Amino acid sequence: MADFKEKIAHHAELAWFIVMLVMVAVFFSWSVIEVTNGSSTSIRYGLPLFSGLPAQAQQAVLTFEKSPPANHTSEIINGILVVNMTAEQNGSFSDVFHPNVIVAQPGEPITIILNSPQVITGFFIRLPDGVVNVNAIPGEPSYVYFVAPNQPGNYTWREPELAGYDFSYMTGTLEVV
Repeated sequence: MADFKEKIAHHAELAWFIVMLVMVAVFFSWSVIEVTNGSSTSIRYGLPLFSGLPAQAQQAVLTFEKSPPANHTSEIINGILVVNMTAEQNGSFSDVFHPNVIVAQPGEPITIILNSPQVITGFFIRLPDGVVNVNAIPGEPSYVYFVAPNQPGNYTWREPELAGYDFSYMTGTLEVV
């Protein structure tokens, strides 16, 4: 009788192991499918990917990158404000984000291409509809998509990472006019 119980216990452990292995395989496959077809806000190194943007924002970014505007900073493409933003450590308080002011219309969709050539950095802004918080690592662009608030006003974004000297003073302004 004891030998029979040991066999059942052994097979039960094996059965649970197989069930868990199948579940891991299913969830992993599901994640891979969502990331590859762009149906999720996919994450690479904890960063928002291009494939996580809505389709119209992806098209606007591709158009922006194909023929950047003269100022290389921002342009409205198909109703979406595309902003190419760089965070640099240069020792001054006011010009670490380039640009450090974004002017948008109420309810206007905004896509930010966030670049960091030197250190791990980020973008944090508290809007009436919620918080936008993303990170960027050197050499890998991160993509931020949100809709400007319907209430006109100034909204301050900040550097959420302690990335270097004076980074706690890194700010910029979203002006909704």
